[in-house]
Amino acid sequence: MNNSLTRITLAVLVLSIALFAICCRTRSISLQMLVPASITIPGDINKVAILNRSLPSKNNQLVNILEGFISGESILADREGSFNCIRGVEARLIESPRLKAVAIESDHYRGTGTRQFPELLDWNSVDALCKQYNVDAILSLETFDSNFDLKKRTTEQKEKKEGKEVVTKVYHADLTVNVNSGWRLYDNINRTIIDQVSFTDEKGWSEEGATSQAAVNKLPHKRNAINESGRLAGFQIANRISPNWRTERRPYYVKGNDDFKTAKQQVKFNNWDAAAIIWKKLAENPDPVIAGRACYNLAIASEIKGNIDMAIYWAEKSMKVYHDKKARGYVDILYRRSSDAKRLEEQMK
Repeated sequence: MNNSLTRITLAVLVLSIALFAICCRTRSISLQMLVPASITIPGDINKVAILNRSLPSKNNQLVNILEGFISGESILADREGSFNCIRGVEARLIESPRLKAVAIESDHYRGTGTRQFPELLDWNSVDALCKQYNVDAILSLETFDSNFDLKKRTTEQKEKKEGKEVVTKVYHADLTVNVNSGWRLYDNINRTIIDQVSFTDEKGWSEEGATSQAAVNKLPHKRNAINESGRLAGFQIANRISPNWRTERRPYYVKGNDDFKTAKQQVKFNNWDAAAIIWKKLAENPDPVIAGRACYNLAIASEIKGNIDMAIYWAEKSMKVYHDKKARGYVDILYRRSSDAKRLEEQMK
C-alpha cells in the first residue's frame, strides 16, 4: 500500500515538474505599437471638435422625462453619460499622433434624445463651429440612449448545520445595461459626411444576498454604469477615425540550453542586438527544437526593431522548417501587422 502511494506521489511530482517546465519555457514582453484607424479620413483634416448633439430638443424633452419615470432610469443619467462620451473621445485622440481634438461642452445643438438619428446639421452651423473652434471637421454625437434590465431570482442552497441538512434560499439580482451611441463626422473642408456609425455596448453584473434587496444593493449605480459605458463608446469612435496606441504581449523562449539563459539576461537589459547574435548561432543548431526556438526569438527581435519583413522571414522558417507550434499563430500576427503598416502609412500622410 505504501509503495503504491509512493509511486503515485512520485508520478504526480514528475508531472508537476514537467508542467512547470512547460510553463517556464517562455517569458513575455510588452510591445507598444501604433495601429491604424478603422477608416481612413482625408489628409487635410487635422483637428476636430466633438459636439454633443444627443440631448433631446424641447419637443422631445417631456417624452424623455416620462420614459425615464416609467422605466426607472435616472432622468439626468443619459445627459451625464453623453458628455462623458465626448470627453472620452477627446482623451483618446490626445494620445493619437494623427488628430487633435477639442470637446465642446455646450448643449445648444440638440437631437432626438433617442436612438434615432436627427436631421443633418446644416453646413452653415458646421462652418460656424469650425471657425469658432479653429477645426477642420465636427465629430457629432448624434444619439445616446441607455436601457436597463433588472432581473431577480432565487436559488436553493443545501448545507449541513449541526449534522442536519438545511435548505436556504439565495437571492440573486442581475443587471444588464445597454448603451447606444450614434456618430456623424462632418467634413467642413469638402462639405461631406465622412462617416455615420452606431455603437452598442452591453454590460452585465450579477450579485447575491440574504434578501432580494440586499442583492440589488450590491449592484453598481446605474449612473456609474452609463458613465463608464459612455467613456468606452468615446474610445471606440476615436479608434475608428484615428490611429491609436495599443499594447500587446509577445512570448519568447528562454529555455533550450545555456545559451538561451545568456540571451535572456541580454533581453532583461533590453539589449536585443546582443541576444539576436546568440540566437543566430542557435538557429544553425542540429537540434530542431533549439533551432526552431531560436528562429522564433529572432522573429520577436526583428519585430521589436520594427523590421516586420525580417520578422516574417524568421517566423516562417521556425514554422515551416522546424515546425515550431508558437510560430504558426505568430506568422498570422505578423502578416496582419504588415498589412496594418501600409494602411497606417496612408493614414499618417
